[in-house]
Amino acid sequence: MTGVSRASRAYPKDRVCKEPNCGTRLSIYNSGKYCFTHQPLTVPRTRGRKIS
Repeated sequence: MTGVSRASRAYPKDRVCKEPNCGTRLSIYNSGKYCFTHQPLTVPRTRGRKIS
């Protein structure tokens, strides 16, 4: 490989968090519908490893 990478996936501009009364504009690189503050909590799949 020569170090040339693919362009990052981008999403539409001027999207706003779906949380009521939150006017945070989302990044074009954020694929979600919510800002960081309102993103629902997700638990990663650990496949048998203990989470400390």
